[in-house]
Amino acid sequence: MMENEEMAQPAGSRWGQVAGVVALVAVALSLLVLSFVWPGARGEATGLSIAVTGDAELVDEFMAGAGEGLDEVVDLVRVDGRADAHEGILTREFIGGIVLAHDAPEVLTASANGQVPAAFMSELASGLQAMLDAQVYAGVTEGVRGAVEQGVDPATALAQTPEALPEITVTDVVPYSAGDPNGVGATVAGIPMTVGALLAGIVITFTLTGRWQRISAVLGLGVGGGLLLTLVLGTWLDVYPGSFGAMWLTLGLSLTATSGLFVGLHSALGRAGLGIAAAITLFAAMPWAAFAVPYAFLPAGLGYVGQWMIPGATGTLTRVVGYFPEASAAVSWWVLACWAAIGIALALISRRTQPTSHEAGTGGSR
Repeated sequence: MMENEEMAQPAGSRWGQVAGVVALVAVALSLLVLSFVWPGARGEATGLSIAVTGDAELVDEFMAGAGEGLDEVVDLVRVDGRADAHEGILTREFIGGIVLAHDAPEVLTASANGQVPAAFMSELASGLQAMLDAQVYAGVTEGVRGAVEQGVDPATALAQTPEALPEITVTDVVPYSAGDPNGVGATVAGIPMTVGALLAGIVITFTLTGRWQRISAVLGLGVGGGLLLTLVLGTWLDVYPGSFGAMWLTLGLSLTATSGLFVGLHSALGRAGLGIAAAITLFAAMPWAAFAVPYAFLPAGLGYVGQWMIPGATGTLTRVVGYFPEASAAVSWWVLACWAAIGIALALISRRTQPTSHEAGTGGSR
């Protein structure tokens, strides 16, 4: 029968259909790659803040000198003391801090903020150490030269120089967990979670037909799937430390929101709804979630838009719950809750005006 249909269809039409499918798939693939690569390739380091405190004279000198170059990348905020800088790091107001003192300069970091902020603070500490070494060397050289000019024996002058150069202490205020010391797991976990919830929503859509059955499956996935993910990523792998209950709620809301979006849009718009949900998730939400970089780095404000979508809110919330419990995450909680409510609401109201399969079959036989 299929062979008869192919024979009935003109050869030119068949090959034209092949060309159309290939072109459509190629364009979709290119757009998908572009949506992921372009934000990262065109991103700029911006939106980060560093606390500066310590000896007033040293802080003034630093802000006027070295601070000029750093101002192009980060905002330098002067705070009253080390305790304020430390508190600002715990609440994610600052990615790090600089404590300037003559005897014990210190750089405060929080590697759990992500690989990019941690690398920036490490590079900053190395730069400050180089500046400090240069200043000490210049001071020693000038002192020896002055002593020699006054008739002091060079060996005696050199003996009065410090035996060791002062070293900058680097303190990691919020390190990654022992199970994920480099933060690789925390960085990549968002992608499989999003894709998995996407696939779960599609499976629920095509295997269950009743409205309440689908909604129950979505809610069950949130409770059961969230529990299993928390056990795996939190208890077992130690990728997400922190409160077990809060992490369970976070992951459960994320699964409910993503799967509910697919189920709800399919219930409202049919197969077109699945396409819309996939486009939102794959072409916008995931690329703009900024799993590996601070969301402020993404161009054209896409990172801020991404925080109002499910993957972006999930990434922020898991990091806050796992490592920065003192930081505010109210917006992310509301984002996930609203997306979950939207999906369930669409699934509830959509099918009331559509005929059941029995009615459709009866109507077709008339």
